[in-house]
Amino acid sequence: MLQTMRALSKSFAFKILMGLLIVTFAAWGIGDIFRGSPRQRAVAEVGDIKITVEALEREFKNGLPEARRVFGSDLTEQQARQMGVMDRTLNLMIEHAKFDQEAQRLLLDVNLKTILAKLENVMKLRDKNGQFDKVKWQELLRKNGFTEESFLAMDRQDTLRRLVFDSVVNGAKPPQLVVDNLYRAMGSKRLLEVLTVQNASMESSAAPDEATLQEFHQKHSAVFTAPEYRAVTVAKLSPDDITKDIKTGDDDLKKAYDARDAELTLPEQRDIVQVVLQDETKAHAVAASLKDGDDLASAVKTKGYSAVTLNRMDEKTILPELFTTVFALDAGQISDPVKSPLGWHIVQVKAVHPAGKQSFDEAKDKLREELQREQSGDIVARTVNQLDDLLAEGRSLEDIADSLKMRLVRIANLDAQGLTPEGKAPDELPAKDEVLRAAFGQGAGDVSQVIEDKAGNYIVVRTDEVTPSQVRPLAVIGKQVLAAWQAEQKAQKAAVLAEDIAKALRDGKKASAFATRTGVDIRLSKPISMLGDTDPALPPSAMASIMKMKLGDVITAAGPQQNFALRLTEIIPADPAKPDAARLKVVDQLNEDMPYELMEQYSKHLGQTFPVTINKDLLDTMKKQGS
Repeated sequence: MLQTMRALSKSFAFKILMGLLIVTFAAWGIGDIFRGSPRQRAVAEVGDIKITVEALEREFKNGLPEARRVFGSDLTEQQARQMGVMDRTLNLMIEHAKFDQEAQRLLLDVNLKTILAKLENVMKLRDKNGQFDKVKWQELLRKNGFTEESFLAMDRQDTLRRLVFDSVVNGAKPPQLVVDNLYRAMGSKRLLEVLTVQNASMESSAAPDEATLQEFHQKHSAVFTAPEYRAVTVAKLSPDDITKDIKTGDDDLKKAYDARDAELTLPEQRDIVQVVLQDETKAHAVAASLKDGDDLASAVKTKGYSAVTLNRMDEKTILPELFTTVFALDAGQISDPVKSPLGWHIVQVKAVHPAGKQSFDEAKDKLREELQREQSGDIVARTVNQLDDLLAEGRSLEDIADSLKMRLVRIANLDAQGLTPEGKAPDELPAKDEVLRAAFGQGAGDVSQVIEDKAGNYIVVRTDEVTPSQVRPLAVIGKQVLAAWQAEQKAQKAAVLAEDIAKALRDGKKASAFATRTGVDIRLSKPISMLGDTDPALPPSAMASIMKMKLGDVITAAGPQQNFALRLTEIIPADPAKPDAARLKVVDQLNEDMPYELMEQYSKHLGQTFPVTINKDLLDTMKKQGS
């Protein structure tokens, strides 16, 4: 089963099936996994755990948005059921159940304090000062349908699964013999004679008649098909727009100033100039040539070194190795060399700022910013709640935007890549990824829920109109179709010539015999291997065939604008006794694959410890639902 999981590692299924091993706080948006009463019917049993119809349906529907991003926004629920999304979801739940019971069998547990401590380190939940922001925490819970208890329970299960996973794979290293053999196989380099036939050098064919052009147009309709376009309206609520409208008077600032002694009291700080040398002997020689009061920056510049100025350094911001020395110096004094992981530092104190509370004038701007941010947070939270309520009432997006002072952005035609019919990005497209995901995940006239973008703004997306994908008529793109037909004719002629050259090479003819042939170029390829050594001029589709060639073999290959005849002239073996940098790629690949190989075996073991049975009839019924 995990072999299948690894094979799907570049698709959305990998994110689903490997979720139990790697998710912690990346789980925002999965849904309220722990709520609801399970139905009686079990679609699968894993040891003592039953996977119910209700649970599988819930997880399947939670995975639909990701499936649509992979297979296209038009993917229906029924199509997803038949394309294996439900099977993969069930596989994930089976793996969850295995690991949950194994963690219980091993008597593993996670202290709630550990989970909370990890939560406090999530950057998304920190305020501007780097402190855990409870308001953000509660807002994220609300948006994703969690209570604190349900989220902490989910994270506890994820952490326990990770503990089981880590206990199996940590410290695993591939055997030396395996590394050497794989390096021999993948690291050998191939050199080829490359005879390139330029398609453009072929003679043009006579102009086709109308019937031929129509047939070509129909045969290649996918090339001449316009993508699906959607007209969208985006309503945007920006905290920055709210903040700039908040007025904070001096009376409010003075009250905040009086109430924030601890926050506004600064430790002793120093402005310093330092030069860092890597050689201890040179550092001591430079320091010996200086005396207190010299300008350190000017003095070291004459010796070919550059100094750096750092202002307002305190115990928290200065390197720990420098703190004791620097804060023992007076203004103007220069230190002896001090060692740190960065090298040998010579430091001069330029100014000393005593500890104490900032003056009102010094703190005023910062206080105004903080008060505005605090008020903005409250206003935004209230506005988002109002926005949710108004959407639930079915109010139009225009009325809502006018009521809440949201800005509307309208885009007439947008494809799934965020481009207009002209192939350009629209003049304005806020929160591109979020807008495209919402616009192409709903039907015409549908309005999304409130979405928070990566910049902390809130948007609502309405899909106004859907223009289906359709073939552009020949009457409109006749010149484009003619050019494509002519290019195909030339490519076919070039392919025939490349085959003729290849036959001649197989019969023993030398490559130089074609040097004077119009449109044919001859060269020796760059070294090619399975470890990333490649010749960019050769088509990637030919690489698999090239790696199977024996000395003297000749093949042909087609590129976008050329056709090739290729003869393998030399194989340079890889020697494990004299490895190059490419050997590290083999080690990295094995290290990357090793956890999956181990987990494949471990999963088989868990399948014996906690036997898996699947009600295939019931599963088939669920997959056919809606057909």
